[in-house]
Amino acid sequence: VLRRVLGVAEDVSEPAISLPAFLDRFPAHLRPLVQPLFFRLSREPESRFSRWRRNASILGGATSTSPSGTSQGSIIAQMEGDEEPCAPLQHLVAGLSVFIRGGVSWPVLLEAWVGEDGSDPCAGARAEAAAELAATLCFWCAHPSLCPGPGVPGGVTPSAAASVLAGWEPDPLEAVLSALCRSPDNRSPSSDGAGSSAEVTERLMATVPFLPLSVGPRLSQALFDAAPSPDCHGLAFLLRGIGKSLWSSGPWDLLYSDWRDGRSFSAFLQGVLHYKGLAVVLLRAAGDNGEILGAVSDLWEESGASFGGTSECQLFSLWPTLRTFRSTGKSKHFAYLNSQSKRAPRGVGFGGERGAYRLWIPADLNVCEVLQSDAAFASGPLLRHSSSCSISRLEVWGISGPAALAAQPHRVRTGSAA
Repeated sequence: VLRRVLGVAEDVSEPAISLPAFLDRFPAHLRPLVQPLFFRLSREPESRFSRWRRNASILGGATSTSPSGTSQGSIIAQMEGDEEPCAPLQHLVAGLSVFIRGGVSWPVLLEAWVGEDGSDPCAGARAEAAAELAATLCFWCAHPSLCPGPGVPGGVTPSAAASVLAGWEPDPLEAVLSALCRSPDNRSPSSDGAGSSAEVTERLMATVPFLPLSVGPRLSQALFDAAPSPDCHGLAFLLRGIGKSLWSSGPWDLLYSDWRDGRSFSAFLQGVLHYKGLAVVLLRAAGDNGEILGAVSDLWEESGASFGGTSECQLFSLWPTLRTFRSTGKSKHFAYLNSQSKRAPRGVGFGGERGAYRLWIPADLNVCEVLQSDAAFASGPLLRHSSSCSISRLEVWGISGPAALAAQPHRVRTGSAA
């Protein structure tokens, strides 16, 4: 298939693919983003997974060459000066097979732009820039039907029915890139805002480890005529990237929203009770900043005065900076849901202790209270400068498919999102 798609004759004994032929398979806005992957894929199979040489970086900086003056493992640097860069077909096939079947990771993407960290004083700044480019690549790969429009950096506005957070972000791409930026809270006064290459990679792997999995299907679509994947819009795309269950889930079902069902605990319970699977609680704080935070939970039964749920539960702040707070394994106080017991607080809580929850939404659904730490989840701020906020919007999205909905015989299914 790759021979046919790229126009390689069958009778050529040692076929090579030129860079222009490779790039022509992608829309114009993706070409500068996939070009580093072409150089990455051109390498010898045995050296493909060692550290990527800096000569492949489009961000500048020093190069790393072999004693003969050419880059090791790549046919690119061995071409004559006036020839188009080419790569052996067998190298591309082997590399694409790994990318498509096994998935792409943040280390692989960042190495394609940055190379080795080493002692280069600019490596951290290049890594931050590479992270933005790699995240942009992931975004466009996850949105195959979109393309940038005039004056619209992030493409057309997603439809409300297809976006978990429709209307919550100003521009889908800009919102994603902004949320992935290094938090100002983690910068020292003398810092220029750039961590080392290893720190940038660690941050992305800790928060959104699954976003690069959008690259493989897009390569398969462009180079092997595979069917396009459905779009995953805006901050919903970012939220899916924080966990395997979220990334692999199908369309999400709107179990409850205050704008559709009304701001009442009875309506909330009507939407979520007896849901058999993971669901995402999303709330937006009132005010100019409009911070977005929430939880992933698998407890949707009355727990009375007790905690429930499993280690699949986690907390997150999504906007303006993405942070994730996963299970520590030190406590099983993951989730709490009580509407019946008068001897315990009525509402929805996550982490902490009874009466002092890490994230607490009382039964009136008006004010959210948070703590900086607890035993169940990793420490860190859910809100940047406060321990509470008024709730301007509240939603719960089921991510476990039709079987989980079937366990709710009392509820008529309405609303779905990609």
